[in-house]
Amino acid sequence: MSLKTNYRDGDSFTRKSKREGYRSRASYKLKEILKKDIKPKRGCSILDLGSYPGGWSQVATEFSSKSGMVVAIDIQPMKKIDGCFFLQKSVEAVTDEDLLVIKKFLPFDLVLSDMAPNISGIRERDDALMLGLVDLVLMMIDTKLKKEGSALIKVFQGASLDYTRVALNKRFNKVKISKPKASRSNSKEIYIIGKELKNYERTS
Repeated sequence: MSLKTNYRDGDSFTRKSKREGYRSRASYKLKEILKKDIKPKRGCSILDLGSYPGGWSQVATEFSSKSGMVVAIDIQPMKKIDGCFFLQKSVEAVTDEDLLVIKKFLPFDLVLSDMAPNISGIRERDDALMLGLVDLVLMMIDTKLKKEGSALIKVFQGASLDYTRVALNKRFNKVKISKPKASRSNSKEIYIIGKELKNYERTS
């Protein structure tokens, strides 16, 4: 497949997102993975890390339905989404007090992360930054995800994929790699899924 063809196909998701009212073409990545692999139940609670501009949060609210709750966290301001509680903070700065208002929905059934660093093109630097973000997601999984819950994390092929696969295999009964159709084939991004959080020895 040529680069030109690849981007033309990718842009079809951009046009589709505008037509269907989604804030990001990334909405279709999440939609495919949730339908095919995770299958969250209606009324579930979902934590969306790095949520701006809200494409994943929009999809998450569709799956959680009115009886559930989506909590979105990002350092950038995000326009309101019905059924979504938004915190404008860095992930590492979130406290239990921040979540008191939605306490009845805790712990979460599903943790999502579409976070990624600003790419410099310097592989070692980009890998280190991505690993730092993965560690923040793992912290949230360890403290905010219920037993038997699931997680979905965006990583890059290479060091962050290998690191995250090991970390999720330690924590979950089932781990799977996904490359959804809306993700351009030449992109280094890849998604790793953990299902059925198990009891394991957590180190502080």
